[in-house]
Amino acid sequence: MIQTKYGTFNGGSWEDLFQRVFKLKYGDQNYQEMPASPGDYGIEGFVLNTGTAFQCYCPDRQYSVNELYEKQRDKITKDLGKLKTYQSAIAARLGTEKLSEWVFVTPDITHNDLVKHSRTKETEVRSWNLPILTDDFRVVLKDADHFGEEIRKIYASTGTKLTFLEAEPILSVSDNEDLTEYELNISRKNKKRCIVDGNLQTSQHQKLNEITIRKLFEGESLFKKIEKEAAEIYFQILRVINQYEDEVDELSVTWQGSPEALIQRVRSELATRLKESISLLGETDIYKIADHMTSKWLALCPLSIE
Repeated sequence: MIQTKYGTFNGGSWEDLFQRVFKLKYGDQNYQEMPASPGDYGIEGFVLNTGTAFQCYCPDRQYSVNELYEKQRDKITKDLGKLKTYQSAIAARLGTEKLSEWVFVTPDITHNDLVKHSRTKETEVRSWNLPILTDDFRVVLKDADHFGEEIRKIYASTGTKLTFLEAEPILSVSDNEDLTEYELNISRKNKKRCIVDGNLQTSQHQKLNEITIRKLFEGESLFKKIEKEAAEIYFQILRVINQYEDEVDELSVTWQGSPEALIQRVRSELATRLKESISLLGETDIYKIADHMTSKWLALCPLSIE
């Protein structure tokens, strides 16, 4: 099994997902699944109208970049060879149509030598002059993001959550030239969260500042990732945040409880609104965003602690 941004997969679950993806995306173009019995002939399915064939591959475990390249390279070589070996069986299923491209669908493409290999194999396959292939037959590589919209639609219909959060580098104060003003705001407000019986707990205050700054930067990395990979979800998140930000400003002005209770209220309320508004967003990502925005509001002043 491997972990991807779209979930955890092995070869079987990857193919199961993409059979649904292909049917959703190409159903109106006469997508035809190729069941594994009596054999897939190097093709999971094909679009009859365009002559596009698909073959899926998901590694069994996490590999290094070089190991993954070798596994993907060997899979491409092996399955393209099946076009020649099983050309009669494939022709019987294509009828009068020909294949114009063979698309290799895999979670991630991390080594550009795989592109080079696909061009080499493309030239070799054309040289076979198979009657089932067009003269301009192509070998195409596609990772999961090429089908992100369809995956999200399928997940929305089944209640499956997306996961954008990955291990992010911990950034320090020196990683941002403009942090001084933010740091002063955070430190000033966190002081009031660290007063016990009228005394400032210095070590607690310093640690809380570090945590707040870390959450501020980690959240920025997550936001950039969501914007890049799922723009529609990104704008849904912004809409929820913008609607709540004005309320945070008013709430902090009228707040009568402790500073820590205010922080907890804001963080919890934002997480609840995100959860209710964006069904595809996973719980881990939701709380990461809520942590980030609470830290950001402390740094930029919508969240006042007086």
